[in-house]
Amino acid sequence: MQTADVRLYTGLLSLLITGFVLGCQTSPPVTEGYPHQQALQGKTLQQVLACAGHPLQKRENGPVTILRYYREAPLLEESMVSSKGSRPTVHHGCWATVVLQDQRVDQVRYHFVPSSVDASNDCEEIFANCQE
Repeated sequence: MQTADVRLYTGLLSLLITGFVLGCQTSPPVTEGYPHQQALQGKTLQQVLACAGHPLQKRENGPVTILRYYREAPLLEESMVSSKGSRPTVHHGCWATVVLQDQRVDQVRYHFVPSSVDASNDCEEIFANCQE
């Protein structure tokens, strides 16, 4: 390989790695501010399972239990009406993580996918039946 080729290859590799690292960064989780999210505080594991259903993932580590739920936006929500038909918008969804300490909800975190879109309504929908 010639020196110019090595520099080009190194530059492209650096650019690719930088893009990959920046693409993997996420915004911090949303931990408060939504009614259904707040309504879960203090509920038991059985109450969460009864109102939200079974999670996609469940992990237990001593007194801590972590439940992970995911909900995508309905397809119709991803289309924006304009004067001459509709145009697609960003496909989005929300991961909800419920952290239970000693079998009671201690924290609920929302992660929007992608992080640039407020997908709180998707996470709130997961827990819509949890209001009392």
